[in-house]
Amino acid sequence: MDNQENTLMQNSNEIYYAPVEGETAMNLELENDVKNIFVGLIEDRYELAKNARDHDETRWLKAYHNFRGLYPKHVKFRESEKSKVFIKVTKTKVLAAFGQLVDVIFGTGQFPIGVRETKIPEGISTYQHLDLSGADIETSKPTEESNEKEKDFDPFDIGFKGDGKVLKAGATIENGESFFEEQLKENEAVFINGPSPMPKALEISPAKEAARKMEKLIHDQIEESNGSSELRNAIFESALFGTGIVKGPFNFNKEIGRWNTDDDGNRNYSPVAVRVPRIEFVSIWDFFPDPNATTIEECEYIFHRHKMNKSQLRALSKMPYFNKSAIRECLQMGANYEEEDYEHELKDDRRTEDYGSGQYEVLEYWGIIDAEYAREVGMDIADDIDDLDEIQVNAWISNGKLLRSVVNPFTPHRIPYNAFTYEKNPYSFFGIGVAENMDDSQQIMNGHAR
Repeated sequence: MDNQENTLMQNSNEIYYAPVEGETAMNLELENDVKNIFVGLIEDRYELAKNARDHDETRWLKAYHNFRGLYPKHVKFRESEKSKVFIKVTKTKVLAAFGQLVDVIFGTGQFPIGVRETKIPEGISTYQHLDLSGADIETSKPTEESNEKEKDFDPFDIGFKGDGKVLKAGATIENGESFFEEQLKENEAVFINGPSPMPKALEISPAKEAARKMEKLIHDQIEESNGSSELRNAIFESALFGTGIVKGPFNFNKEIGRWNTDDDGNRNYSPVAVRVPRIEFVSIWDFFPDPNATTIEECEYIFHRHKMNKSQLRALSKMPYFNKSAIRECLQMGANYEEEDYEHELKDDRRTEDYGSGQYEVLEYWGIIDAEYAREVGMDIADDIDDLDEIQVNAWISNGKLLRSVVNPFTPHRIPYNAFTYEKNPYSFFGIGVAENMDDSQQIMNGHAR
């Protein structure tokens, strides 16, 4: 074989390699080379996505300066302009738009997610009603046992004070929600499918009840994970820059503090770990979508850029499927975070150039790769997936090291990011915000004031 066939192809788009002699002795080296090419593939795509976002970054920087009331560093004033006053009209408009959005979305006092049943529920009856005849469902004939229960229990008998038959709050005969719920369970009341033939018979909607319980559970979980605050941050960036990004929901382990008392009367701290969902706000400055996509559904891949200190990078080793040895090597190589050009512009205080030193740049990648290459990297791929098929993967890299590589855990596969715009730009992924629409008015007022 010539030299070209014996070496791995360095082009990130050509990810296959030819067998070489002595492959058994070179397994470890070959595995590392394959992983290095995989990292190179991800880094090449990241550079492409980052370069395609330059125009949007220019728009966002101008919007940020107008919101903060700051002249960009490259602006020079004429000798006749002794005043450098900046009229903060943009800030007033952005905060007003943000306040109105928050009032509309959170006006009910809870997270803006609702669960409702469909018009035609699948797998369950639309209505069920109480079987007052005492009929056996299988034989459709009354039984002696059911007849005795019918005589002893009448769901519409209000009874007397103190008999334990208490109508729960919000329950009515019409909707049937929680109507003598405990008594119905104790007496083994039977509900049969179909609407009630009698106007007074108890009728319920199983799909509606299931949707109500699911909505209550979702609201409780999001409230416990501080989801409202994360969504407010995304709404603010959508008003300011035109686009808001939310990541998730993801499962994470949360520790709930509990104290119990032993037999000796001593109180012991025994926390309980529970798995709950969480959503996360992602700044547009750290979000790099596929340059060819205009919606999140069209993206073949996206990048989420993290800036981490040593403690945060070490904490990744405790998360599932992260490579501890790769994280250790990454830490030994030292910090690799480099400020982008827009970060220099965003620094409107007196922070030095050493800002960001000691930090690590970690790239989180969600996208597609060939199944054959995923197997070479070491991912657990099902046998029924052909080598020529594409699969969605999640990979984390830093300092040229592959920290994590797994198949997309979501079923069906999806990129776990949601993007929404303040004003839709039909030909771009990123939208238009209030600050950009106010740019001309802001410049006119500043010039007039000077």
